[in-house]
Amino acid sequence: MRSSKIRFYIFGIICFMLFGLNVNAASIGLKASSTSITKGQTVTVTTTISSNSAMVSIEGNLICSGAGVNGGDDLTYDDGSNSLYTKSYTYTMKATSTGTITCSTSGARITDMSSNTWINLKNTSISIQVKDPVVIPPKEYSSNNYLEELSIDGFELSPEFDKDTLEYSVEVPNDTESVIINATKEDSTASVSGSGEVSVSEGANKIEVKVTAQNGNERVYVINVNVKELDPINVSVDGKEYTVIQKDDVLEAPLGYEKTTVKIDDKDVLAYTNDKTKYTLVGLKDEDGNSAWYIYDENDNSYKPYLFYNFNGVSLIIEDMPKNLIPDGFIKSSFEYNDERIEGYKYKSDSQFYLIYGMNSETGEEGLYMFDKKEGTLQRFNDEISDIYKDKADLYFMILMIVLSVIGIGIVAFAVLMIIKTKKGKKNKIRF
Repeated sequence: MRSSKIRFYIFGIICFMLFGLNVNAASIGLKASSTSITKGQTVTVTTTISSNSAMVSIEGNLICSGAGVNGGDDLTYDDGSNSLYTKSYTYTMKATSTGTITCSTSGARITDMSSNTWINLKNTSISIQVKDPVVIPPKEYSSNNYLEELSIDGFELSPEFDKDTLEYSVEVPNDTESVIINATKEDSTASVSGSGEVSVSEGANKIEVKVTAQNGNERVYVINVNVKELDPINVSVDGKEYTVIQKDDVLEAPLGYEKTTVKIDDKDVLAYTNDKTKYTLVGLKDEDGNSAWYIYDENDNSYKPYLFYNFNGVSLIIEDMPKNLIPDGFIKSSFEYNDERIEGYKYKSDSQFYLIYGMNSETGEEGLYMFDKKEGTLQRFNDEISDIYKDKADLYFMILMIVLSVIGIGIVAFAVLMIIKTKKGKKNKIRF
């Protein structure tokens, strides 16, 4: 009898422990996407309710307040599938002021498959700190684009260097092929270009040393290096002074030309010729040190610019447009191609098509060409089309003249008839 009672008590204790475990296995938890945010940011709080037995119903509330937040979430839920062991809710809020957001559960309880009554859950809470945003002051960039020192190895600049003086000059011997430019920036954050070893040739050479400040502002110092010429040949082109280039390492040889010499001022001067174009090219350097090829006419000892361009495979030497070839209605206008200005003609001010005159360097043939600025292409000008339009215009003009003549004859005839009729009317009145 006593052993039966003992077994009964043990069975009761085991049932109580199992029942207690079932109840304690149900829980509620809170988790925030971040526990520290700045004013103006959003944060999401996740409420998770779970049980080791399938849940049937859930009740309760999530309440959040503080730092400009006042709201929450309804945790009410019913499930008839008898398969829900975990249920999560998310609530997103925006902090509009600094402080602390506190989110707490209230009245949370469930019913599950192990019990026919409501099981109360232990409420929980979480805190989120809200701070002012960290203001990062904008970075200030230096505007200093001055040089502290500027010099040329072995030579003196004129005038003496001053950081506010932007242009200098120096004269060097005839056999000088390069100079070394020394440039020290005043501000360590700036950058310098144009210094170091720079090649020079006979005559004027313009060297630019550019200082770029940290903020992007630029300052350019100019050094005019004049390499003495033993026997310089000076010429004038359109009122501007040039020096004839006598060395063959100053300019790149023109495409399709053969090296030769010509007599200028009784001296043999470097030149290039081409059997197709029949041109003789001579290099000239201006007072700023800029060098270019010029077409030299030995008959009258004259020079004109050699304007050579490659338009997508078409090699053209631009020449002055003969006046008799300029179509009626076309106006002179220039366009930009490969960063250079080219003179041409177009029919309308807003037209994208330019008419130019030039020589094909491969064939030596001269003629009119049409350049399409939008497509960047060049083709021979089809003057047959312009002749067709001209013929049509002449025809329309002739028809217009005929129509106007017929109208004029009609008006004259009508006027004569009216005069005759008026005279007859007057005679009839006198007879009466």
